[in-house]
Amino acid sequence: MDEHLANLRVQIQKLSNKAESNGTPLSWFEELYENANRESEKIPWARMEPHPKMVEWIKNHPEISGKALVVGCGLGDDAEWLGNSGFEVTAFDVSKSSIDWCRERFPNSPVNYCVEDLLSPPKNWLNSFDLIVEIHILQAIPEKIRDLAAETLPSLLNSNGHLLCIGRLFNSTIEEEIGPPWPLKRVWLEEKFQELNLINFTLFTTEETNINGDFPIVPRFIAAWN
Repeated sequence: MDEHLANLRVQIQKLSNKAESNGTPLSWFEELYENANRESEKIPWARMEPHPKMVEWIKNHPEISGKALVVGCGLGDDAEWLGNSGFEVTAFDVSKSSIDWCRERFPNSPVNYCVEDLLSPPKNWLNSFDLIVEIHILQAIPEKIRDLAAETLPSLLNSNGHLLCIGRLFNSTIEEEIGPPWPLKRVWLEEKFQELNLINFTLFTTEETNINGDFPIVPRFIAAWN
């Protein structure tokens, strides 16, 4: 990891620890986005392009269409790609600065960008979506509220909906640094989504990086349920 990323990681750890000690464990996202001053290199997960594994999976499942929800949309690239691919997209983030940034980047976008909290989503989202996309969000949520966040996702799918998750996979053979992010265990994911049908769970590692170089290369997964 280069010095820039190492410093970012330390900064995020400090923000996360402070937020948790204040009893607002997700508030660090807003602080990070606000302090970035529209400099995307200060957001370590900002690819400034859609996630290639998401793009590949969607293209391989052309039968999936309709209403899509992007969880923790960041700077909006995944949401924009889905919108341009024919989905009716709602994209949310707990950070107002993140959503404002998305609206500035894509002023004519058909995507419905909104500030919401996964732990208490709007009632009209229940049983509403044909596709939910969660990329690197659950792994950034502290363990004590991560269960609730994960268990909320299936309730937002309609009867034929699909849930797509991408993240870092826990591997006991790799020494992990202090989070966030906290790699996820497959058994935990399968337990939280046990009411759904697992379609695929694929492991991958990649040296592809965003403009910042991304966090250290570790095993990752892409998984889908319906």
